[in-house]
Amino acid sequence: MFHTVYCLVCTGLIIILICFILFSACSLDMALRSLQPNAFVREELTMGHHIFTYLGIQEGPQSRLVVAWSPSANLNDLFMFGARALERMVDSPRVQDYRIAVDPERSFVFIVRPDEHGAQFLRARYVSVSDIKFFFELVRNSKKILFHDDNNRHPRVYWWI
Repeated sequence: MFHTVYCLVCTGLIIILICFILFSACSLDMALRSLQPNAFVREELTMGHHIFTYLGIQEGPQSRLVVAWSPSANLNDLFMFGARALERMVDSPRVQDYRIAVDPERSFVFIVRPDEHGAQFLRARYVSVSDIKFFFELVRNSKKILFHDDNNRHPRVYWWI
């Protein structure tokens, strides 16, 4: 009798666990319309002059600019990590449609998407490359760093002074 009750309880727990896993898997792919309008958005982000040049954008409001940032510091090859993170999000053949620039000092990878819908797709997602996580956020407005501040923050300039 005890064995029968134990089997029924275990079976019930397994069914509940399967239902929980199925429900969780369905709710992980969050629809974009369920996000708050200002969630995972940087209202204003300052960037160096070279980043504007590499991305081919102008200072001001943006609709296709995404920043992928990593809490890991001192990444030696941030450009390659950023390209691999983008590859995992959009698939390898489509990476060539994007423009990428990096700010290694802040561990930022700036990505310009070919369309606005694509930028919304990356918003509020993250990807792991090896043991490094990248989080994706939209940038609504970009601003240039002052020229003097931008030039003096490169490590080799400090060696020259």
